[in-house]
Amino acid sequence: MIENISMSNNKPRFREQLKYGFDNFMSKGGLSVFLALILLFLGAFVLMSGFRLVTATFFPETSSLSWTDQMWRVFLQISDAGAVAEDGNGSWVEIILGIVTIFLGLVLFSSLVAFITSLFEAKLTQLRKGKSQVVESGHTLILGFGDRVLEIIRELLIANESEKNPSIVVLADQEKDEMDDYFRDHLGKIKKTKLVTRSGSTSNIKTLSMVSVSRAKSVILLSTAADESPMEEKTLADARQIKTLMAVVSCCGAGPVPPLIVEFHLPAKAELARKIHPQVVVIDENSFLSKLIVQTSRISGLAHIYDQLVGFSGSEIYHFPLAQISSGGITYEKLVFLFDESTVLGVKKSDGTLRLNPPSDFMIDKTDEVIILAEDDSTIKMSQEAPIPTIPPASKLPPLDKKPEKQLLVGWNRKAPIVIEEYAGYLPKGSSLEVIIREAPEEMRDQISFLQKKYPEVLISLIEADIQKLGVLQELQPEKYDNVILLTTDEGEAEVRDAETITELLAFRFYFKDLKDSRVKTQLITEVADSENTQLIEDAGVRDFLITNQFVSKIYAQVSDSPMVYKVYEDLFSSAGNEIYLKPLSLFTDTPGTLSFGQLCALALRRGETCIGLRKKSWSDSQAQGYGIVLNPSKASLFTLTDKDFLITLAEDES
Repeated sequence: MIENISMSNNKPRFREQLKYGFDNFMSKGGLSVFLALILLFLGAFVLMSGFRLVTATFFPETSSLSWTDQMWRVFLQISDAGAVAEDGNGSWVEIILGIVTIFLGLVLFSSLVAFITSLFEAKLTQLRKGKSQVVESGHTLILGFGDRVLEIIRELLIANESEKNPSIVVLADQEKDEMDDYFRDHLGKIKKTKLVTRSGSTSNIKTLSMVSVSRAKSVILLSTAADESPMEEKTLADARQIKTLMAVVSCCGAGPVPPLIVEFHLPAKAELARKIHPQVVVIDENSFLSKLIVQTSRISGLAHIYDQLVGFSGSEIYHFPLAQISSGGITYEKLVFLFDESTVLGVKKSDGTLRLNPPSDFMIDKTDEVIILAEDDSTIKMSQEAPIPTIPPASKLPPLDKKPEKQLLVGWNRKAPIVIEEYAGYLPKGSSLEVIIREAPEEMRDQISFLQKKYPEVLISLIEADIQKLGVLQELQPEKYDNVILLTTDEGEAEVRDAETITELLAFRFYFKDLKDSRVKTQLITEVADSENTQLIEDAGVRDFLITNQFVSKIYAQVSDSPMVYKVYEDLFSSAGNEIYLKPLSLFTDTPGTLSFGQLCALALRRGETCIGLRKKSWSDSQAQGYGIVLNPSKASLFTLTDKDFLITLAEDES
């Protein structure tokens, strides 16, 4: 009984209920406030019109206006304060009613103006903060604002030049205006591609829906941790990548999931990501760069080939359907010459497997796709029939001799063990690989000891010395090595790491300069942490160099445009597959002269190789002529060649 009395005493009164309902109504936002103001306008109009009509009814001598004119005057006075002058010649009752009406109108009109202004300000704030909906489709979506975002966008801008209404959307935790200013300062005026930035959590499903992730052509997930970041930070960044990846897949629901190109630092997290969805592509940066260091160090000029191949500024890799060929199929040899303006690299079978540089008699079905090198997908044109060019008869040309090599590795980082393992797969028996470092930690000694036992046919040794000290290089005699590879350290800012690298390069450069021996053929190969330092590296005397961030960023951009490209690069960078080689023309013919590129392709096919270009020795020192590298010319292009020139081919080995 006491409880019932208490409840009845606490029952809200009608006024409180009305106030509570009004508060809830107003809290719903803009539409509720707008409707409330409109209702207040109508209420004020009805109230003042009623006063006018009542006054005119009971005191007809106070007004000579009809009831419709009275209501019209009320409306004018509510909406415009200047309309009070119309009651200037009226009775004192009309003047008082006009003044009251004007005051009500001023209050209500001011409230409406303030409300509309606040709505505009809220919308502008939302736009500035990057919280508005993105309605793009077929766009490239970049999640994160990592070190390589700028290089990726630069490559995508080039790729989009031939596209219709292309767009790139960047979603990151940074403020939108900061991202816009950064891109404006570094990219300048963007002509064709629409670049959209949005701010928010990359792992929030609502935010991902805001940037239309399900309608994206591809999604690139960039890590928040840089390569030189502490391990704790990398571990946390990889965990966030997993969460973001799951959010993207969840956001797409039952619909198709776009290709997901994800950046990871830890192999375990990368392996886990691959199991989440078949569309996930994880690029192993350290593995790619390690293999590239080995390949470019052993083959002079290969770095310039990859510089043209990777990215969209030169020729790129595409896959092209072969539905036009006959149902009976066609041999690989005939297929090569059906594309006059493009260069065939291999075939993607209907089951998804790749065959780069297959045998000449390899049969290809109409359900397969050709892997092709072209300036743009719009330039790929397939002929119905094309003759195989006539070439000189085969001669007994001796293969290249494999001589023992000497390689010098300066410095140590996470890529170093992979570099040594890759070298061990290439170097002939009796070769040596020496590692020089100021002071070797115990972990490094254990790794080298393990590699020495694993690859006994290659002499792997450790030298502890500071090459920047006087007399160390003279004692080391770097001219006796085929290649000197300088690795940047893992830790520290890119600027500091590159400064150390440039200092070491200068030491080698002045050493070789003081030798004054033209017979020295030692190559200097190095990494560059920051692509902005490229010019300094060139000035320091590097013939072949790598731009770590830029090179990998180009691969990210290419894979986002066509995920199949990743499998091609995996094959090219593997010692077990087909790689790119520069081979002397004397291996293919003993009658050099003026030959078409089609004839060069036929010469390469005769040796079981696929020709993708050539290198003219006389142009090798000219930057304007691409250091002599000519990739993907038309089959009809003519070249006057000597036995000092090279063919660029896909082959299983260098012999």
